[in-house]
Amino acid sequence: MFDFLAGFDWPAAILITLAAYLIGSIPVSLIVGKLTRGVDVRDYGSGNPGTTNAIRVLGRRLGYLVFALDLFKGGLLILLICLGLFDAFSIFHPLFYGIVTVLGHIFPLFLRFKGGRGVATSVGAFLFYAPGLGLIGLLGFILALRATLYVSVGSCTGAASLLLASLVVYFAGPAQGDALEVAFGFAGDPWMPAIALIGNILIFYRHRGNFRKIKAGTEPKTTFFDKNQ
Repeated sequence: MFDFLAGFDWPAAILITLAAYLIGSIPVSLIVGKLTRGVDVRDYGSGNPGTTNAIRVLGRRLGYLVFALDLFKGGLLILLICLGLFDAFSIFHPLFYGIVTVLGHIFPLFLRFKGGRGVATSVGAFLFYAPGLGLIGLLGFILALRATLYVSVGSCTGAASLLLASLVVYFAGPAQGDALEVAFGFAGDPWMPAIALIGNILIFYRHRGNFRKIKAGTEPKTTFFDKNQ
């Protein structure tokens, strides 16, 4: 029944899984804040070590740097796998390591398991594996953020957009080997909708407090589109 499990190089697969978690645990916003401003971003704003609070505390330029680095965290191992660095080993699906990296970001070892919400890292995983899907998720985020000015709504809309797109690809996407596969993945790959669903559960769960604040009218709106900021 579990014969397929014998096909993996378990030491390599487990070591790469551990590496994914540790990469995700790297507290980018804290490192950038300490090196550039000498501050701990958790001491200000919402107290969250994620991109949104980094932008509030450190400003847009450094906040965007945090976003880019968190995004890169999510895709680093996927990039190395796709480049063939681990071709000598039979390891898990690349997106598996992406979601482990996201878990490391949300529950980081180096911050006593109190991390960010995992949005940028999740986008990074899909951008490096199937960039078309990642861009759809990013577009959903931007459009919802522009319409509502709530980062939480944008984040959850982006995640849902990516999940919907991955389901479309799963049922009606290009065949494996098709030129479009590089951008969108291929039909019948169950890992894409499965990882997208797990990412949605994590992101929606992490934003539950924000939705309570929206309902209560206490959730701050972003000033991202304010030209005076």
